[in-house]
Amino acid sequence: MSTFQKDQKNGYGIDRREAIKRAALILGAALSSTTITGSLYADRAKLGTGPDWTPKYLDSSQAKTVSLAAELILPKSDTPGAIDVGVPQFIDLIYGEYMSDEERERFELGLAGLKQAGFDSAEQSKQIAALKAPSRTLRSFIRQLRELTITGFFTSEEVAKTMLRYDPVPGKYNGCVSVDEVGNVLMSEH
Repeated sequence: MSTFQKDQKNGYGIDRREAIKRAALILGAALSSTTITGSLYADRAKLGTGPDWTPKYLDSSQAKTVSLAAELILPKSDTPGAIDVGVPQFIDLIYGEYMSDEERERFELGLAGLKQAGFDSAEQSKQIAALKAPSRTLRSFIRQLRELTITGFFTSEEVAKTMLRYDPVPGKYNGCVSVDEVGNVLMSEH
């Protein structure tokens, strides 16, 4: 069965693995400066993970909406989901410490728009539809929420250690190797 036929059967267009691959490609070029700054400087070690957390900056209603949306964007499967790696806590931190006042206001309006549309109490299929095909007024907010969710997921320690195969030292460096042995190369393994 071709990938296209498989995708047509599940009704979502692509499977999780393909979504993660595409997201990783997009991440390199389409991140806001707030997300980049927060990812580089946020102290995530203090945040913890799991569904039971107390938001520091968002109110409890906003945190619930963020958690629901994040878990729908990256649900748990054979890999951890957004809630498992602390994405809602990451979004709370970015919101409180790295967003400008203008960005915070837009984010709050987006959360209020989702709440007004009945997102929190809707059936899962309607929640997914709201995230996949948002109304005109919510498009930029949903895009920002997806960006934060995906960035929070891929910058989490658990994902970096278990899924991304991070190698802090990508190869052996031999500083005292004769050029005659290796040729005219910058680095080599001997």
